[in-house]
Order: sequence, then structure tokens, then C-alpha cells
Amino acid sequence: MKLMKKNKKSSKNLLSIAYCGLYCPRCYKMKISASAKQLFAELKSAQNKGENFLQKLPQLKITLNKLIALECKKFCREGGGKSSTCVIKACCDTHRVAGCWKCPKFYSCKKLKPQFLANNKKLSKLSINKYIKQYK
Repeated sequence: MKLMKKNKKSSKNLLSIAYCGLYCPRCYKMKISASAKQLFAELKSAQNKGENFLQKLPQLKITLNKLIALECKKFCREGGGKSSTCVIKACCDTHRVAGCWKCPKFYSCKKLKPQFLANNKKLSKLSINKYIKQYK
């Protein structure tokens, strides 16, 4: 029974790991969107206290809304992000691997951007659960 729970947790956690090895909740788009939401909320709170930043700076509201819109509504394994045009996803699908870290050639792959190499090195050595645990 315990083994089954672990497998369900691993499967669920895999959904938050992109094919390139990125932990989706830590993606720059997600971080920027969350920060913009927080700033927007603070500005609205200040507006309720008499400061009208959003009215004085209408372009700021437009910019914050654009930054908030960067958030992926779904992670790439669920059809979000750039999954329909991602060459990494297509490569993983072709080679029938869960992600680059499962490919024996990922160290020299030209499709994989250098900034994702460290993630894949860690994933090739750790379980998905241990990999994600380092971010929590």
C-alpha cells in the first residue's frame, strides 16, 4: 500500500517537471507573475488608504496585467507553457523518455539550453520527489 502512495506522489510530482528538467513552479514566468500579483494587490491596498498609484500611473496597471498574464495556467506536461511548439517535448516524445535527464545523450544535446543542464544532471541522480524537495 505504501509503495502505491509513493508512485502516485511521484506521478503527480512529475507533472510539475518540464521535459527540459525545469521545476515549473520555479520558472521565471511563474515568479514574475506572482510578484506582479503581489505588487498589484499592494497598490490596490494603498489606493484604499488614499494613494491612487493605479489611477496616477495608468500604464503601470497595464504593465502589471501583462506580467500577471505570464503565468502558465497549466504546466507543460498538462498542455500549458509552450508544449505545443517545444522542441524538447517533441524530442522526448520521439525518444519515449520522461525528460532529458532520462536520455543518455543529454550532456551533449544541442536542443537543450545550457541553463537546463544542471537541472538534468540533478534529475539523473535524484528521484523526482527528492529533486522537488530541494525547492520547498
